[in-house]
Amino acid sequence: METSQMIDTLRALSPEDQRIWLTNAALVLAVMLVALWVESRFFTRSRRVGSWFVVRLVSLVMAPVTLAALFLPPLAVAGMEGLAVFYGLLFTVAPLLWFGSHLLVARWVKPQLSKGEGLVLAFSGLAILAIPALAVAMAYGPLHAAARDIGQRTTVPTSNPPLAHTPRLPLRVAMPGAGWVYTQSLIAPPDVRLERVEQRRGGTWPTDASLAHPAFCTHGNDVHLMWSAKEPQPYLRLHWLAANGQRLHSEFTPDPSALAAAATQDFSITFRDDGFDPVVPIPRSRVDLAIKRVDGSDHTVILGGPQPGDTPGPGLRNDCLMQGYARPNWQKEGQVQTVAVMFYFQGGVPPLRALISRPPTP
Repeated sequence: METSQMIDTLRALSPEDQRIWLTNAALVLAVMLVALWVESRFFTRSRRVGSWFVVRLVSLVMAPVTLAALFLPPLAVAGMEGLAVFYGLLFTVAPLLWFGSHLLVARWVKPQLSKGEGLVLAFSGLAILAIPALAVAMAYGPLHAAARDIGQRTTVPTSNPPLAHTPRLPLRVAMPGAGWVYTQSLIAPPDVRLERVEQRRGGTWPTDASLAHPAFCTHGNDVHLMWSAKEPQPYLRLHWLAANGQRLHSEFTPDPSALAAAATQDFSITFRDDGFDPVVPIPRSRVDLAIKRVDGSDHTVILGGPQPGDTPGPGLRNDCLMQGYARPNWQKEGQVQTVAVMFYFQGGVPPLRALISRPPTP
């Protein structure tokens, strides 16, 4: 779990749970302050507390520097070689930076500290820094459990900021081969620029932009949702830039009462020579196309993202198949014969596949 996801989880907790976590954090801070106070008392007796304070300031600076030197280079090396680089730095560069800096400053400050005192402060500094590290490690499991509980919530928190986008009424469409499927659109005002959309997964907010998100797509600054009635409804967080330049965000999930009252419609696709018109927007990551080439052979195109020759429009990403969708090289490529819309499930449940075929030519 990343630091940002830990913070998101803590923010989503109830006020009572937040108070418990804040109390525990205050206890950790108090233990660290007591340890520093005990250290300072030892040097107060010899009137060298100012020298001790300078060494501890160096500890504060060298802690992130040493961690960066220890962890950043292995991240740039793939595979087991990265682990070898990490262990090499752990026994060479990291000790040199940490212990060397403390020894140098101990000899530099006035009044001077002995070499032994510099080493003791280096070791005790590691022990003090281990206190919050141990606390974070112990909190990892409970935070994961809290994130799973949050991931099961189907309503936005009461403190959720207002959404700039206007949710249209959801629609329930009948797809041949897939059953009932829900769709809903979030329409942005003209002065709003959508910056990114995140989907909650198990209580966390993955930040990897390369992850597939078949439950929604974006077109310009609008967001279009599509999910099977057998799937949990998507839970999104929208980030946008307002007209005054302020960056805002808000969470959104479809209203269960609106889904229960959603109008129904049969799903259909109107085929053209150069493409097709779906009755509702479809996320590209759900779609496979079967195309008959000019020479009569067939081939399949998996629409995981924009295709070569597609013209990007304004906005974040244009990864929706909308009415008017056209293949950029359809004259050479051939006509689309079938559109397959896939719905995948977790837990080993077989996927659903809706297949819509071009009507035979008279």
